[in-house]
Amino acid sequence: MINPLLNHAVRHQVDMAGYGNFVLAKMIRILNLTDADLIGALNAALTDIDADSFKVQRLDALLKSARELNAQAYAALYDGMTDELKAYVDYEGQFQYDLYKHIVPVDFSIGAIVPAQVYAAAVAQPMQGRLLKDWAAGLGTNRLQRIKDTIAVGYTQGKTTGDIVREIRGTKAVNYVDGLLDTSRRQIESVVRTALSHTGQITRTQFYKENSDILGDEVWISTLDGHTTEECRARDHLHYTPIDHQPVGHSVPYLAGPGRLHWQCRSTSIALLKGQKKLYGQRSAVGGPVDANLTYNDWLSEQSEAFQDEVLGRAKGAAYRAGDYKASVFTNDRGRTLTLKQMAERDRRAWKGGILDE
Repeated sequence: MINPLLNHAVRHQVDMAGYGNFVLAKMIRILNLTDADLIGALNAALTDIDADSFKVQRLDALLKSARELNAQAYAALYDGMTDELKAYVDYEGQFQYDLYKHIVPVDFSIGAIVPAQVYAAAVAQPMQGRLLKDWAAGLGTNRLQRIKDTIAVGYTQGKTTGDIVREIRGTKAVNYVDGLLDTSRRQIESVVRTALSHTGQITRTQFYKENSDILGDEVWISTLDGHTTEECRARDHLHYTPIDHQPVGHSVPYLAGPGRLHWQCRSTSIALLKGQKKLYGQRSAVGGPVDANLTYNDWLSEQSEAFQDEVLGRAKGAAYRAGDYKASVFTNDRGRTLTLKQMAERDRRAWKGGILDE
């Protein structure tokens, strides 16, 4: 029998990859709306530059309009991201409530989170060392600096205005992915996905606190396939005490926790019912369901040498098979996007036992 608590949690985390795609697309659209104006401002500024008397100091004054447009774009991006996070906290809190409502005996009451409080906590806690607002501001500052550096180097190398602008924007033939501005989009992806997983774990943690009278140890869950980081592989299925997250039966530290351990962390967690020592049933894995309590390391040991090498690398794979290396996974479904409304509808079907893998 598939473990319902584990199965719903893993299914939910897979859906979150699709929701991350949706949010990322929205944030990229915000930047794209200003790119044309930004390029126009750069063209106008560069026409006033004499290549023979180019000075970096004068560039700041000439790029005033571009600087303002860039700042506006990242302010809009931050506003859009915070709107999504507020909505996501509402959704995630409801998901956790519904999840445990379906597994906890009816004579136990379940507490709900206060979304506004959880959101405030999420944006007030550092995400990979900085607050979300600081990451957004930093991305904008870094993009402008890269633009300035490209212009300065371009003029010292004798490039034309057209050459410099193409280097910044990219070429239409490849949908501008070869331009400097596309670097900003890739950086935004890391921030967006990390912000969502960061907020999700804070929401789950607060829900566990609200229900500490019926919930016990927190179990770290990583997906059993070939793409999770070494840090999350090492923590898969380890237990931690509620609230203070002390290791239970091992010495691997919790650190920031699942979803917050590293950039774009896709691990999640499950809180066991009080007195429950392990999961029962099965968990999903590449190749078919396996026992719910199988760790990543145990699962990997049963895979082919080729797969072990794919996950660990050839040298580490050989060491692993020789017993000298302990591997101790979440794929990014880039092809699918899901809105919160669509995720909520999938949840309703899940609670009713509907098909989840369309």
